[in-house]
Amino acid sequence: MTKPSVFISYSRRDAELGQRVEIALRHLGLEALNPERELGPGEDWRKSIQSAIKRSDVVITLASTPQSLRSWTSYEAGVAAALGKRVILLIPSKYPVTELPAEFASTQIVEFDPQAPERAAHDIASRLAVV
Repeated sequence: MTKPSVFISYSRRDAELGQRVEIALRHLGLEALNPERELGPGEDWRKSIQSAIKRSDVVITLASTPQSLRSWTSYEAGVAAALGKRVILLIPSKYPVTELPAEFASTQIVEFDPQAPERAAHDIASRLAVV
């Protein structure tokens, strides 16, 4: 069985948190695609992101606050939706759904504790039937 591949979308502000989730997902057997690590000098950033999203099975959009979703994460979630990819939103439970931007209204949500993002990774892996 091929392990699912995930594209993790997060703003620069959430980079440390996103990297912790990425590492935890890898430890749980998922392939985490990160175009930032694969991007060569002079390469087109948008094409690299689109290519990684196309190769992914699911896109995880991580936001420490609803305002974090107003960055590249919105663009990446839009690309995923246009490609028919499953999108899962990771957001702390202290934010009500009504605070999310409208484009995330129908997105599957996984609430998480920013102090323990590894638990969120485990929840995602379970939803993808990896663990």
